Amino acid sequence: MTTTLNNFKQGQLTSSEVSLVLSTASEKRFLGAIEVFNTSDSNVEIVFWLMLTVTAGTTGAGSNEKYSRTIPARTSRVIMDFQGQVVDNNMKFSGKASETLVVNYTISGTTET
Repeated sequence: MTTTLNNFKQGQLTSSEVSLVLSTASEKRFLGAIEVFNTSDSNVEIVFWLMLTVTAGTTGAGSNEKYSRTIPARTSRVIMDFQGQVVDNNMKFSGKASETLVVNYTISGTTET
């Protein structure tokens, strides 16, 4: 068994749910640091999910969201709520923002093969 530190993904959240971290059948990924930065002059809501890959993320009453917060304008946040969570071959870590292409993100962690 080998464990490798990874910068899983970085980019900008869109207003539709997008898969940010997936893993293959031969590996497990452990989430580490998740950092977000709101580049806009307005508050922006972000939502993250940790769920089965075949499931679509929902918000509002009865939703399956795991994290939902409003990020103030021109502010960064380090999200520790998912640190150590496992993303195995049947799961995904996904997210979205209330405005497209204004929230930058970086996700790091470890991969076990």
